[in-house]
Amino acid sequence: MAMKVIEFGSIKNNKIVPKKLKEARIARGLSQAELSRIIGVSSQAVSQYEQGKTSPSPVILMKIMDKLDFPIKFFCNDESIEEKDNIIYFRSNKNITNKLKDACKVKIKWIKNTYEFLNEYFRLPSINIPNFGELDVDSITEIDIEDMVLKLRNFWRIGQAPIGNLVELLQDNGFIITRIKIGNKKIDAFSTWDNEYPYIFLGNDKESACRSRFDLAHELGHLLMHREIDKEELKNDKDLAARIEYQANYFASAFLLPLEEFNREVISSSIDSFILLKGKWNVSISAMIKRCQMANILTDNQIRYLNSQMIKYGYYKNEPLDKEINKEKPYLFKQAFEVLLDNNIFTKESLLDKLKLNPNEAIELYSLEKNFFEKSNNILQLIK
Repeated sequence: MAMKVIEFGSIKNNKIVPKKLKEARIARGLSQAELSRIIGVSSQAVSQYEQGKTSPSPVILMKIMDKLDFPIKFFCNDESIEEKDNIIYFRSNKNITNKLKDACKVKIKWIKNTYEFLNEYFRLPSINIPNFGELDVDSITEIDIEDMVLKLRNFWRIGQAPIGNLVELLQDNGFIITRIKIGNKKIDAFSTWDNEYPYIFLGNDKESACRSRFDLAHELGHLLMHREIDKEELKNDKDLAARIEYQANYFASAFLLPLEEFNREVISSSIDSFILLKGKWNVSISAMIKRCQMANILTDNQIRYLNSQMIKYGYYKNEPLDKEINKEKPYLFKQAFEVLLDNNIFTKESLLDKLKLNPNEAIELYSLEKNFFEKSNNILQLIK
């Protein structure tokens, strides 16, 4: 990576906010000791920078900017929204390190800040979900989840039909969704509630669109069923954590494959018939087999046969149609940014300045086109 060309004066004339130094380090999943080795100072020096006891020299700050890949504006930004210690539901929670969790929390903060910024200009979709009443995680049964799924589908007027675009459906009903490069394939997705807004973050490193849709439905289940769980109890109770993961998985399966309609379409236990079903329902073959097992749609012998076929053809690693079915792309931020640009409220440069991120990170975080921030070379105007 080439060193960023920045005038020393531009650094001296900006006030560096110590907590932003810490935020940048955490966002990259680094400890103070790791960052100190990268930029060539002691761990104590990094600690003092982050506490505001001393300030990094212009040369050291340039190294931090270069190695962590943040613009100078990021470190001079003291704007922030209230940070709350909300529950964050992580898929495959036991495999996630605290450093990685903290990095994800930083990106949650960035998305929340941007959403608050857009609220100043747009009437954004409000949350639109039915009232499920008081839910006790200890007593939610599979029948309860089936009932919840039908109530939700009817409320959103989609009946028992396959869902064409799950990202679009959730965004239209007030869910804020983004894809991010998590950097660890063991994290599929995570979600949280904040100020009555539900946020869902999907990993950008999952190749299968169908598996990504299942992750999205899984997080929807968490947000609807587990909002009132006590954070400390969840942290200390492994059985509770396992129980809510099972419930979210069951919810995702039932929501994507409503029992009555899906059951009617399972007419064979051949693997080819499930490939055809995948093309219609946009759900992985492995997830459909699991649904058939859990809902007693097929016999144990039929399930064993399907599993043997999955192993025989290597479908547990790469399923048919995985490359043909495209991943659904969140569009809310992209659409909002384009309106702001088209109406000359922001230029591309001033918008990026407002976001205070490097172009590549903004493109990834807000699901933008690769050339979104490139300047147009067209200087000509039509004569009216």
